[in-house]
Amino acid sequence: MPREPIPLIREGGFLEAEKLFILSYEGKVSEKKYFEDFRKSDYFNDSGLIEIISLKRPKGNGSDPISVKELLKKAKQEFRFKDTDEFWLIVDRDDWETIHNHNFDSLVEDCKSEENFFLAMSNPCFEIWLIMHLKNISDFSGEEKELILKNEKVSNSKNYIDQVLGDLQGRGYNKRPNPAIFLPKSMIAVNQAKELDVANEDYPSGIGSHVYKLVEKLLKE
Repeated sequence: MPREPIPLIREGGFLEAEKLFILSYEGKVSEKKYFEDFRKSDYFNDSGLIEIISLKRPKGNGSDPISVKELLKKAKQEFRFKDTDEFWLIVDRDDWETIHNHNFDSLVEDCKSEENFFLAMSNPCFEIWLIMHLKNISDFSGEEKELILKNEKVSNSKNYIDQVLGDLQGRGYNKRPNPAIFLPKSMIAVNQAKELDVANEDYPSGIGSHVYKLVEKLLKE
């Protein structure tokens, strides 16, 4: 039976899959492009059983983790999903805690209270997940790691981590990750992120990304 149409889903979503992964992003460009490219690639586990759905953020809706989580919760409440469907909140730690006083422990508990809700946080931001494809975090000096975690502005349009990622690519980083660069190295990133998550934290306290928990489920074996 075809899945019931879901108005919040972007055009092009496939609604007949046995299992849906419903993703809600904090970022508007990098994460969306990364997962859309992943879905179209040969690395995606397109066995006919799973499908990625990106939620459309209404105009004027906040980009903070709480607002993104509420979008995910709204979709779950308003539309019929299967018990096996998974809802993924993809957010950055960055300055939401230190500057905007977001309580991530409360966010974790809120997610755990919802059935099939998962949190994939990156520290400091999604770009650290991309860096893991290209370089071992342990190869950075202590000073470099501090600069990555602070992730301060280096220009009007770029933060420090954008500069690092651009240097690793050999060209500037424009917030639109090239699938030919990153997707072939997905397992390298997954394995490194796992090593950094040795304490099995709810979200990374140091440099790290829990995006690997989602990507690992979507990769072909």
